[in-house]
Amino acid sequence: MSVVTPGAQSLVTTILVDGWTHARTALAARWSHRTGEAQTEVERRLDDSHQQSITPAPSAEAQRAAMEAHWTAFFMTAIAQHPTLLDLVRELGETSSGSVHNTNSGTATTLVQARDVHGGITFGTDR
Repeated sequence: MSVVTPGAQSLVTTILVDGWTHARTALAARWSHRTGEAQTEVERRLDDSHQQSITPAPSAEAQRAAMEAHWTAFFMTAIAQHPTLLDLVRELGETSSGSVHNTNSGTATTLVQARDVHGGITFGTDR
């Protein structure tokens, strides 16, 4: 559990920051590479599990905790079936939760990305 829980926490952070599609695609590609399973099949199983992980909760913190518990159990089962996934889950736990993978595909004069911004901040110039 001490190896799996950080991986689940990292996945949940990625889901909440970058979105499910990004998290699923990245995880499925790595999973498929390690097990030889078709990436589309892995994505289907991940999608099914993602749907199960979404349950009503009284707060965002409770929702996050429920998702982390779900993905911890999911990874424990996956590792039991495919021991080669242990290193993948370990690597997920070592991933910085502060990384984001946003893309700008248009033209921007000024593009700002920020996280956890709290008061006293001004963007732009005084005129």
